[in-house]
Amino acid sequence: MAELTFVGAAGTVTGSKHLLTVGGHYLFVDCGLFQGERAVTALNDAPLPVEADDIEAVVVTHGHLDHIGYLPKLVRDGFSGAIYCTPPTQALMQIVLEDAAQLQEEMARRGLEHERTAPPSYYNEGDVQRTLRLVRPVSLGTNFEVIPGVRTTYHNAAHVLGSAFAALELEGKRVIFSGDLGRYGRALLYDPDPIGTADAIVCESTYGDTVHPPDALASLKAALLDGVERGGVMVMPAFAVERTQDMLLAVAAIQRDEPRLKSLPVHLDSPMAEKVDDVFKKFPEAHKPIPNDGAATPFGVNDFSLAVTTDESKALNRLKGAHLIISASGMATGGRVLHHIHNHLADEKSTIIFVGYETCGTLSYILTHGAKTVRLFGDTLPVRAKIVNLSGFSGHADRNDFARWFSTCTAKPHLYAVHGEPNSAAALASFVKSQFGWSAEPAKRGVTVQL
Repeated sequence: MAELTFVGAAGTVTGSKHLLTVGGHYLFVDCGLFQGERAVTALNDAPLPVEADDIEAVVVTHGHLDHIGYLPKLVRDGFSGAIYCTPPTQALMQIVLEDAAQLQEEMARRGLEHERTAPPSYYNEGDVQRTLRLVRPVSLGTNFEVIPGVRTTYHNAAHVLGSAFAALELEGKRVIFSGDLGRYGRALLYDPDPIGTADAIVCESTYGDTVHPPDALASLKAALLDGVERGGVMVMPAFAVERTQDMLLAVAAIQRDEPRLKSLPVHLDSPMAEKVDDVFKKFPEAHKPIPNDGAATPFGVNDFSLAVTTDESKALNRLKGAHLIISASGMATGGRVLHHIHNHLADEKSTIIFVGYETCGTLSYILTHGAKTVRLFGDTLPVRAKIVNLSGFSGHADRNDFARWFSTCTAKPHLYAVHGEPNSAAALASFVKSQFGWSAEPAKRGVTVQL
C-alpha cells in the first residue's frame, strides 16, 4: 500500500515537501524551504521522517525557493538520487539556488557585523553545484519512471515558466500533485492543462478562500499615477522569477496607453531577474509571445535601466524625482530591495508597492498590515511612505481558477489541501465538497495517509 506523508506545506504556505513511500522505496514531490516567521523557518531544522540517503528521487514541480530551496541541504545530508523537473525549471533552479546560497552567506556576514545571531546557513555554493549535477530534465507530456513502481508525467501548471503539475501512476492509481497552480488568461503563460482522471489530488490552496480583483492593471496604473503625483520614489519588491517579468510587461502596457506615465523611469535592480529574462528567451515555446513592439528594452518598457553591479544599485539612491525601482525579493525577506526600502520608508513622498503574497512574519506582511515602525539593518524606521498592496497580480490560482481546473477532472478524487494557511486550506476543502461532491480535507504536517 502506497503512503503519503505531509512533511511540509501543510498548515503553512511554504516548505513544500511530500514524501511518497511505495513498495519500500521513498521519493519526495518537491523539496522546499520554510519561509516567514521564526516559528515556521525553525521547521527547516526538524528531522525528516526518513534519512536523506534513503530517498531515491525528487520530483520537482517548479523553481520557486519554497519548492526547491531544501534540495542542497538534502544533498549535503546524503541524498544522491535523481532530481526530475522540466527543462525551463532546470535553468531557473540554477539561478534560484545559487542566489539562495549567496544570500545565506550574506545574512550570516551581516549578523556578524551587527553582533547578533544570524539565520542558519543550510548549505553553500558547493552543495548547490552537487545538487545541480543530479538534475534530470523531462519535457511536458513525457511519461517516465521515477522509482520502481512509480511513473510520472508533467503537465503545464501555468504558475511560472516551466511549472508543472505531476501526475504519478502507482499501484493502479493516478495521483495528481498540483505544485503551485497558476491562473487562466495570463499575459505570459498558457492556461493550465486539464487534469483528466485522478484518484487523489494534492492541491495547493494559497488563495483557496479568495477571488482576485478583476482589473489588476487599473490598480497598478492608479498606484503609479499617485506615486508620480507625490513626486517620490516608488519601490516595488518583486520575485525575480516570473513576477518581475509580469510587472515589466504590465508597466509597459500602461506606458503605451497613459501619456502621464510614458516617460516614467523604470529601474530594474536585480541581476537575478536579468538571468531569468534570458531563460524566457531560451525557452520561447514555454510561454506566449512577448509583446514589446520591437523595443530593445525588456518587455517594451520605456526609459528602462538595469542595475547589475553593487555600484549601479547604490547609484539609484542618488536619483531625484518620481521613478520606479523593481527589485527582489518579493516578500522583502532579503536582497537589494531591503536597501531601497531602508532608504525610502521614512520619506512621506515615497511609495512601496507590494504585488504578491505576503507570508506571515515577513517584512512585506508587517508593512501591509499597518506597522508604524520597523527594524531594518539595525535601525528603527518610521513608516511614512505610502504602502500599497496589489493582490491582483498573483501568479496563484484563486477560487474561480480552482473551480475551472477541477471541472477538467473526469473522476471524483479525494483532495488534500496543502500549501495554504489553515483558513484557506479549509475553505478549499469545503468548496470542493459542496461544489464537486469530492471528499476533501486540509493536510496536516507529519501525518501519513494511505493512497
